[in-house]
Amino acid sequence: MYRRRSGRTLRRKLAIAAALCLLLPAVFTLIAGDYLTQRIVRAQVVDNENKSLELTDVYISSLLDNMIRVSNGIMFDTDINLALKEMWQRYRLGQSDPAQDTYDTKNIGYILSSIANTMEPVYVTILTSQGRYFTNYQFNLYGGFNPSEFLDMAWMKQIEELPAFDIGWVGLVDQYTAGSVDAEPYLLTMARNLRLASSRESYAYIIMSIEPAALGEIFKHDVGRQDTVLIDREGRILVSKDRSAIGQQFVFRDEVDKADKPLSVRYDGEEFLLSRHDLNYGGYRVVSLRPYKEAVDQIHSVSRLSFLIQIGAVAIFLVLFLYMVRQFTKPVVKLGETAISVEAGDLSVRSGVRGRDEIGRLGKLFDQMLERIERMIEEVKDEQALKRKAELAMLQAQINPHFLFNILNSIRLRILMKGDEENAELLSSLSGLLRMTIRRDEEFTALHGELEMLRRYIELLNFRQQEKVELVIDAASDTLHLKLPRFLLQPVIENAYIHGLRQERGTIEIKAMRTGEELLLTIADNGVGMSEKKLEKMRSEFRDLGGALPEEGAGRLSGIGLSNVFERLQLIYGDRFRLTLDSRQGQGTRIAIAIPIQS
Repeated sequence: MYRRRSGRTLRRKLAIAAALCLLLPAVFTLIAGDYLTQRIVRAQVVDNENKSLELTDVYISSLLDNMIRVSNGIMFDTDINLALKEMWQRYRLGQSDPAQDTYDTKNIGYILSSIANTMEPVYVTILTSQGRYFTNYQFNLYGGFNPSEFLDMAWMKQIEELPAFDIGWVGLVDQYTAGSVDAEPYLLTMARNLRLASSRESYAYIIMSIEPAALGEIFKHDVGRQDTVLIDREGRILVSKDRSAIGQQFVFRDEVDKADKPLSVRYDGEEFLLSRHDLNYGGYRVVSLRPYKEAVDQIHSVSRLSFLIQIGAVAIFLVLFLYMVRQFTKPVVKLGETAISVEAGDLSVRSGVRGRDEIGRLGKLFDQMLERIERMIEEVKDEQALKRKAELAMLQAQINPHFLFNILNSIRLRILMKGDEENAELLSSLSGLLRMTIRRDEEFTALHGELEMLRRYIELLNFRQQEKVELVIDAASDTLHLKLPRFLLQPVIENAYIHGLRQERGTIEIKAMRTGEELLLTIADNGVGMSEKKLEKMRSEFRDLGGALPEEGAGRLSGIGLSNVFERLQLIYGDRFRLTLDSRQGQGTRIAIAIPIQS
């Protein structure tokens, strides 16, 4: 149960990690993308609205410009102006000329008719200050309207005060033509006055009107709840696709003044984007009111679709990832189960995991390690068995050295009783040397014991030859109790005896002194020495950690030579010892060994 739970936990962790690594960036991307999209969409909607309003401005301006061009044509027409001035003059003088009036009416009517035939329906009224009028439209005289009534309308006072050539944008005027039943209830009207240059007195007026529907054609592209209207300074709707709204106050009259840049407003619980574009005519404004949601819904739908595609891709990836994780973790779980069996003490179990990837190689190496451990355990068991046999043999053989020492002491006493003190002392040295050689339970010994052993060793060497070797020992009293490895100096003495003195008469001097936290041992002989080339070769071998000095004729008692002394010091002290070698040909050799003092 524990094993399977561990496997599932690993897979769960990998799945959660993968899900987080995929979902978190996706969610962050969605949030950031939605935020940036909203800004971009808003900017795009604003830009679209501005372009739309600019197009509307161009269309409306072209119609209004036509009205202005027509009025300019009338104002600067010589025949019309002359006729109107003569009428005004005859009226002031009280003179009547019916024939001329009829002629003028015919000419002016012809010009107005030609205007009506060459452009959009524009209703033109030329009205003299005395109330005489000329029109290009029909009106229902019996319905109560007479064009001379324009003189009594409130806005006419503003027209009279206008400078010459200025345009008075009147705005909406009640329908005054005799049109169809579906005629617009209002007409969009402008007016201009004709003044005498001498008296600054108006002698006639030009009144021009068009139906709002003519301007509203461009607003028919509005769909849904989108609405584009033309309003005047007071916020009154002049043109709209909704004919019932014409003449009404715009619902966001106060907000329009703030809409230098498109702004958001709420209407009927919905957010709208309010945009404004000012025209160059009469303070008129084109205002667009567009639902914000409709503007961005299409792009948001693309964003949502993209997110759903990402979620779907993540889901598919997770399924594939979990399958791959399961396949990947099978050998890992198997290795874990094998490790648990090994921990329980079963070394015969094997994982059997193989493959060319890292897990396969790990399984193979793991099984090989178990095989080696089994072999090592068997070897350790065999070694323990042999060790027990050797210990038993050592116990059985312990009597032999004691028996040997007792026999040697008995022989020494007999020789001493016969008065041969020299040979008795020789046996005593041999017995002491053998006793120190056989003792292997201690790795370190005191310096005075080591020096005593060397003294006996020289005595035995001198017994073998006629030429005597003199051993000189100069050890400071504070060094005698210091510890050093057993038999450290014996190979050096043997080397000096064999290679330095060449087994002839000579002197070997041993000095011991304490320098700080080190024990300095110096062994010098007065033998043949060595050449510079051989000395440098030996020094280079000492400097090489793996180097060793050649053993030329090592003695039977030691047999390890200077190389083993160097290696033994390395094993015991590492890099905390120093060994130096000095020699001159014909003057002897000197070896100095400095070792740390044992606490």
